[in-house]
Amino acid sequence: MVCTQCGRPASKYHIAAGGKEYDAVLCPECYAALTAARAEARRCPSCGMALEDYRRTGLVGCAECYRFFRRELTPAVKGIQGGTAHTGKTPGADAGENYELFLERARLRGRLEEALRRGDDREAERLGEAIRSLNKAIRGERV
Repeated sequence: MVCTQCGRPASKYHIAAGGKEYDAVLCPECYAALTAARAEARRCPSCGMALEDYRRTGLVGCAECYRFFRRELTPAVKGIQGGTAHTGKTPGADAGENYELFLERARLRGRLEEALRRGDDREAERLGEAIRSLNKAIRGERV
């Protein structure tokens, strides 16, 4: 097969555009140019970010970008986060017995910051050790 655009050796690609699907015979370079142009043309309706902006920076422009570019972003998010389900920053009711440990750790971190501001190294070391022990308990390790 030869590319319908440039005549070089080509492969058959299945392309969806404008609500229609068709097969195209293109070389890798022409296919890359076609898909890059289509990706650049798509912009988030909320913030105007293009997919190419995400590929260049690794950052999305807004929360709507995750919905708009879902098909393109899902593999990257799964690879980085290990999944696509948001579990939140703090534990909820399903955290069970660890919830109290999370609260205690937050309280100790506040006291640690205060000790560091005061310059109380001994207290800071003691609080740091207590936080490390709580982290082990939260992970289910022996303390």
